[in-house]
Amino acid sequence: MPLPPGLSTVTVSGTYKRPDGTAYKGRIVFQPEPDVLTSATHGTLVIGDVEVVLDNDGAFSVSLLATDDPDVTPSGWTYRVTERWYDTPGRSYPLSLPAAAPVVDIADVAPTAPAEGEYVVVTGPPGPAGPQGPEGPEGAKGDPGDPATNLVQSVNGEQGVVVLSAADVEADPAGSATTAVTAHTTAADPHGDRSWADAKFALGSTVTAIDGYLNDALNRVAAVEQGTAWLSALNVSGNAQVTGRLTAAGWTLPMLAPTGRRPRWRAASWRQIFAAGHGWTASGSGVGSSNPNDTTTFSKGSQSFAMTTTGTAAVGNIRRYGAPAFDLTGKALRLTFRVADVSKLNQINFLIGSSTLANSYSWRVFTYASTAQNQVQSGEWVTVTLQWAGVRSPTGTYTIGPTGVPSNTGSFTDMAFQVVDNGTGPATVNLQSVEIIDATSTVFPTGAVSITFDDCYASVWGNARPKMDSLGYRGTIYTIADVVDTTGVYLTKAQMRAMQDHSGWEIAGHAYTAAAHNAKYTTLSTQAVLDELRNLRAWMVTNGFTSEHFAYPGGWFGPTVDGDPIDLLTSRYFTTGRGISSADNAGETFPAGMSYRMRSISGIGSMAGGASPAHPTTMLAAGGPLDRCASTGQWLILTFHEIVTGTAANTNQCSLTDFNTIMDGINTRGIPVLPVSDAMRYYS
Repeated sequence: MPLPPGLSTVTVSGTYKRPDGTAYKGRIVFQPEPDVLTSATHGTLVIGDVEVVLDNDGAFSVSLLATDDPDVTPSGWTYRVTERWYDTPGRSYPLSLPAAAPVVDIADVAPTAPAEGEYVVVTGPPGPAGPQGPEGPEGAKGDPGDPATNLVQSVNGEQGVVVLSAADVEADPAGSATTAVTAHTTAADPHGDRSWADAKFALGSTVTAIDGYLNDALNRVAAVEQGTAWLSALNVSGNAQVTGRLTAAGWTLPMLAPTGRRPRWRAASWRQIFAAGHGWTASGSGVGSSNPNDTTTFSKGSQSFAMTTTGTAAVGNIRRYGAPAFDLTGKALRLTFRVADVSKLNQINFLIGSSTLANSYSWRVFTYASTAQNQVQSGEWVTVTLQWAGVRSPTGTYTIGPTGVPSNTGSFTDMAFQVVDNGTGPATVNLQSVEIIDATSTVFPTGAVSITFDDCYASVWGNARPKMDSLGYRGTIYTIADVVDTTGVYLTKAQMRAMQDHSGWEIAGHAYTAAAHNAKYTTLSTQAVLDELRNLRAWMVTNGFTSEHFAYPGGWFGPTVDGDPIDLLTSRYFTTGRGISSADNAGETFPAGMSYRMRSISGIGSMAGGASPAHPTTMLAAGGPLDRCASTGQWLILTFHEIVTGTAANTNQCSLTDFNTIMDGINTRGIPVLPVSDAMRYYS
C-alpha cells in the first residue's frame, strides 16, 4: 500500500546467495515496531507488515518509511526484519532506516556474528627437489708426492719383466666370450623376461581384436548417454535408478494420466449452429464486414457466422430478432466462438430480450486485459457459459430484484452477440453456436460454493480450518510441493493428511517448485512445464493425495514460450484446471464451460477494490455474489491464499475476521459447500 505523500522513505535492496552461488528462495518481512504511528500531517498510520519475495536471482527491492521522519511519532523506532526461507532457517533482527541514507543495501546493515579463531602452525610434507645448482670452482691441486717413492714396485708380487696370464687377472680364457655370446643369442629365453612378458601382455593381434570390441562398446554407451540408443529388450534384476526423464514410446514416465472424472457433456435443449438459412444478421456502426455463411472457419457443422469490426470502438452485432419465443427459466446459455486477435477487443456482450431488444438483459462475455490472463485466447475456439447469477444491465420493462433475481425469465424472442473493438484495429470473430442448457440450479437449487486455498499456507490449518470444521465445511488446497515441510509459513504433510483423511478436505496441485510458481508457467518451456506437472502429480500420488485437480500459478494457463497452451498440457496429468478470472461471470456452471479454465473469485479480502466481488462487503451485500448464488443457482469457487489474524497487508491476505464473516454468510444463506473434486463427481 503506498505511503501518504510527503513522508521520507528509504529504498532497501539486496541479494541473498549461498556460498555455491545459488539464490535463496523465500521472502523477507519488514514489521514496524510499534504497530501504530502518528503523523502530524496525516494522522494515525497503520503501515502493517511489508512482505517482499526474492526473485529467481535471490534479489529484492522495497521502499519503506524512514524510522526518523520528523513528521512521525514516536521517533527513532525500528523495523523487525524476519527472513523466511523455504529450505533453511532465517534470521530476525531490528533495523533502523534513517532518512539521511535514502538507499540502503541490506548486506551493509544486517547483523553478523564474527568469531575469532586460533592460528596453528602445521608443518606440511617436504616439497619437490629444486633444480641443480651451477658447477662450483675447481679445487686446489693436490701434492704429487715424491717421484722416487711413487713408482710401481711389483705386479702380483713379481718384479722385473712380468707376463700375466688370464688366470693372473681372473679373466676368461681366450674364446670363452664368443662361446658365451653364441649360447646367449641362441637361447629361447636367456633372461627369463620373455616368459614373464607372455604372462603379463597380450599379442598384438589379440590387442587389435580387443580394440575393436572396446570401440563398439564405447559407441553403444555413448548412444545410451545421448538418448539415441534403441534396446530390443531390457532385463533388470533389483532396483533401477534413472536420473532425468525416462520416456517410453514418446511418453515421459511415470505415466500418471487422470482417471477421466470429467463432467459429462450437458445436452442442449435448443441450439443454433449457424447452418444455412439460420436467419441471423450483422448490424451496427461497428460492422466493417460480415459473412453469415463462413465455410472456411468452423468447429461444428460446416460453417459459422464471421464478422469483422471497423476498428473504431463502435458496436457490431450478430443478432436475431423475432425468433420463436424461448424460455430460460432454470436454464443457462452456452456460447462457442473464436476471436482471431483478442488484443483488438474491448469487450463482448450477449443480450436477450423482446421488442427488438427494447426490453433486454445482458451478460459480459469477455473483457480484454493487457496485463492479466484472458479467458479467451487468440485464434482458438472457446466455450463460455452464462447463467442468471451473472446477468446485468436490464432495460425496458425488465428488472433485477434486490437479491439478484430477474423479473422475467421467459418469452424471449431476440438475441444479439455484441462485439466492441478497442479502436486499435479491426477485430474478427466467428460465432459458432448459441445453445440453451440446464442451469446449475437443476442440481443445486441454492447454488454451491467451493472454498479453495492456493499456495498451502500454514494459516489454512491454524486460522481457516477451525471455523470451517465448526460449520462442517470442507475445502480444497492447491499445493506447491517443494515448500511443504520447509518452514512454519507452509503446511506440513502431516497436517494435510489429517485434513484429507479426517475432515474430508481435498489436497490438489498448484506447482511442483516455488521457483516455477513464482515465474509463472507462461515463462517456461513446454518441457519444463511438463516436468513440473509430471513431478507434481507423482509427488501427490507418492504422498497419498488422490486429487486430480490443478490450479494454474498466478492463474496463467497459456501458452508456454514454445507456443503450447498450458491448459492442454495440464490435461495430460489432471482432470481440471482452475484460473483466477473473476472480471466476467465470476461464477461457474455445472458443468463448467471449459473444465481447464474454470473461473473463480480470487484475491478475497479488504485489499480488493470496493466494487470487486472479492471485497467482503461486496460479496456479502444484497444482490452480491453470495445472494445471487443462493437465489439463482451457480457454482461459486472462492480462492483464498493466506488467512491472517491481523489486518490484511496485500491482496494475497484475508483477515480472519473477514474470512469468518464470509463463512457465516454462506451458512446463513444455506448454500452447500463442497470441494472441487466432489463437485466434479456429480457429473462423472
